Amino acid sequence: MPGSPKDESAPPGKVFLEALMKYEGIQKVEAFLELAAESYKDPKNHEWMTSIIPYLSIVSHKSTPPHPSITFRFTVQPIHSNGLGNLHGGCASTIFDACTTIPLHLISKPGFWQYTGVSRTLNVTYLRPIPVGSAVDIKCEVLHAGRSLCALRGEMRAVTKDGQEGPLLAVCEHNKASTDPPAGKL
Repeated sequence: MPGSPKDESAPPGKVFLEALMKYEGIQKVEAFLELAAESYKDPKNHEWMTSIIPYLSIVSHKSTPPHPSITFRFTVQPIHSNGLGNLHGGCASTIFDACTTIPLHLISKPGFWQYTGVSRTLNVTYLRPIPVGSAVDIKCEVLHAGRSLCALRGEMRAVTKDGQEGPLLAVCEHNKASTDPPAGKL
């Protein structure tokens, strides 16, 4: 397991991402998920993702260009639901925000998406309700990553009882701006 962030003076997110710098590719993603899950066990941690990351796992990935991608599996818990017992739309947006960002770790390096940027736009289209207890696969891919902007896409599909791909439930377009300083200034 990667070491926990220790620097109290830096923003926690920056320290967290810098702890991942020794990893590359899918190992960086796995370390990110492991470190996040561990940090979210702290009862003092009230970060938004504490109720989502523990229910995410990697199903598959592709690190090669032109479109690196990761497919995650997520099981909807009661804490993620609206009043009708379905995945809350805001929660679905948060899941897409995080999951479409994570594949940037497959291509990041100092000065190039190292801090995974900030969202410029996040457009989610909901197609079907997703009941509590449902397992979904979230396929996320990097469509384009330039020096300062990137375009990401995600789709959420039901997983059938036999583990196969089910109907499309929601789709997402996510655009981000890089917050990395130039590589020479790191």
